Amino acid sequence: MSKIIIGIHGLGNKPPKDILKDWWEKSILEGLNKYNFPARDFEFELVYWADILYKEPLLPEETNKLSSLYLAERYLPEPIPLPEEPPGFRKKAADYLEKYYEKILVNGVMSLNHPSLTDLFIHFSLRDLEAYYSSSTIYYQGIKRFVRDVMIERLTDVLNKHKKKEILLVAHSMGAIIAHDVLTDHAADINIDTLVTIGSPLGQKYVLNKITSEQKGNSKNKLKVPECIGRNWYNLSDLEDQVAFNHTLSEIYECNSKGLKVIDKLVKNNYMISGNRNPHKSYGYLRTREFAEIFNEFTTPPKRGLFSFLKKIFQ
Repeated sequence: MSKIIIGIHGLGNKPPKDILKDWWEKSILEGLNKYNFPARDFEFELVYWADILYKEPLLPEETNKLSSLYLAERYLPEPIPLPEEPPGFRKKAADYLEKYYEKILVNGVMSLNHPSLTDLFIHFSLRDLEAYYSSSTIYYQGIKRFVRDVMIERLTDVLNKHKKKEILLVAHSMGAIIAHDVLTDHAADINIDTLVTIGSPLGQKYVLNKITSEQKGNSKNKLKVPECIGRNWYNLSDLEDQVAFNHTLSEIYECNSKGLKVIDKLVKNNYMISGNRNPHKSYGYLRTREFAEIFNEFTTPPKRGLFSFLKKIFQ
């Protein structure tokens, strides 16, 4: 059976689809090369949904930083040498961010305990998420549609197109929310060999409350791994990635009927541009050792014994 890697991007406007696809592929190959894994040819398709909410993509050639189409964070190879961190820096930073984040965002703004404050924060800071969870509509292919339905349809159509292949689905940021909803409610007959969520907000209380309110049969804040995932669900997060700050999805999602559970992996997202590090950026996640290992495991051809060889000859 042939294999395919399918990616779905996250929040915010993006460069054109062909450029973003190329940058994802370069990030993956960079990680494979760095950690001495074979750079096998692989089929890759990117599910692109930024054009649903943004009329024009970000432009790599735009030099005016005040332009709405200015691309501030493009793909760049890993900086060499990497800047050194003071001893214990990541632990101290994580402790500080956890204290601040829990108190202000999770327990306050993003908890839904204060709906008007939550809505205001979402409106000004996370408009893509607002559009997804509201009744926002767009004219799509000449028909008035809910934004969320179009996003879900984009991913569902690509999965259906490749349903006869082994699928590795990589979902970044808000793409993990879309992927979760598709795999839970729209892909029962599609086998996803491996799901990899990177920089996922699925542990955010705001997102959890939205999901559990739509799946009223579940116990409070206890969800299940989608049944269509056949082998692995890996969740990769950087300690300093505030979008993925709850990096233990295994404590939130129960096993599915196959006994499959979430495998959480802490990684170092080393994306940096102009001296500024962004531990949420997809390019940094895609070139980590952990992702390279997962990718290599998926793409490595299975070992065939003598019995399989003879069976193939005499079929």
